[in-house]
Amino acid sequence: MFEVYAQDPEVTRYLLWQPHPDVGHSYAAIDRFLAAWEAKTEFVWLVFLNTALVGCIAARQENDGVSLGYLLARRYWGNGYMPEVIRAVTDWAFSNPSVGRVWATCDLENHASARALEKAGFVRESIQRKATVLPNQSPEPRDHYCYGRTRV
Repeated sequence: MFEVYAQDPEVTRYLLWQPHPDVGHSYAAIDRFLAAWEAKTEFVWLVFLNTALVGCIAARQENDGVSLGYLLARRYWGNGYMPEVIRAVTDWAFSNPSVGRVWATCDLENHASARALEKAGFVRESIQRKATVLPNQSPEPRDHYCYGRTRV
């Protein structure tokens, strides 16, 4: 994780966390993933292509739906992997009858993430003004798109 994407400032550019300064931060993240999975508050999957770690995706139960967050290592950008991962996790979320909606947000400048969501069948629902602080961009809250998909 550390070597593949967690320390890469380009991968973390639009994320809610800063690049990991050392491998210890990556180990701590994995510990948080495991604890959240056990508590059933957040489900994080590491994404592999053959045997290579290429990214991760998280699903968080919120109200009557699930929100997603994801990333992909830079060397795998532009190959169509993330829409496939987003679709798979969305299908997993909808396997729970209480989940009526899955959504994700992305910075207005993060065109690749917006396109991945659209390819995964999500629809842009709104622009949320000054909604999220991205520490790798600015200390000020930034606008983001909200994309959603509802149960068919």
